[in-house]
Amino acid sequence: MSQRCTASHCAEPVAGYSVYCEAHKRTLRRHGHPLQKAITLAELKPYLDSITARRTKNPTNPTWELLRGRWLALSAHAAASLDSHAAGAITTTYERQTAEQLLALGDTVAGDVVIDTALAMFSMWEQWPTRFKSDRAFIYQLSRRVRALSEIHTGSHWSAKDGRMKRTYRDAPPKTLECFGASLRVAFGLAGMRMAELDKKDAEGLKAERQELSDALKDLK
Repeated sequence: MSQRCTASHCAEPVAGYSVYCEAHKRTLRRHGHPLQKAITLAELKPYLDSITARRTKNPTNPTWELLRGRWLALSAHAAASLDSHAAGAITTTYERQTAEQLLALGDTVAGDVVIDTALAMFSMWEQWPTRFKSDRAFIYQLSRRVRALSEIHTGSHWSAKDGRMKRTYRDAPPKTLECFGASLRVAFGLAGMRMAELDKKDAEGLKAERQELSDALKDLK
């Protein structure tokens, strides 16, 4: 009798030498955890809206310029890494791919859009931790959402079933996703966590205000 997949509530047989079935093995490779589901733009939108509101409320705060500087430094490091590789330096494939994708992103997407998306993901992670099955799964989702900002990481194919062209997302190898996400974490992780703290503080203030109003209404005669 063949072994069964070790993913929760799955009774499918394992694939090859893996401890997971083919579907969960594929999910592990794409999302960093066999049970992790992709973060949708609709799920991320409230957190993006919060970052936008924070920018509007604090337009002259130096945070935004400092974060732009971090993004530029990340892009510059990627360019230097590729130059070093071209000159003959030994680099790993995933490091080179990460550098290429960071530069491609910088060439096609506004820096503030990249920054806000990363900040929103960190804020979501802090405020909705159960949505991510592990720290590794978060890094994968961070990478996937930021990479998805650029058309370079999408393709298209003809769907005979639907009778039209359909967009497809080009997955990066797992090590590249990890390296890409780790770069974003170093650049924006601290600021993203701070945004989450501010959101929680605002929510607590709103709750207290509502409670105060409720108590006042009870005293009306």
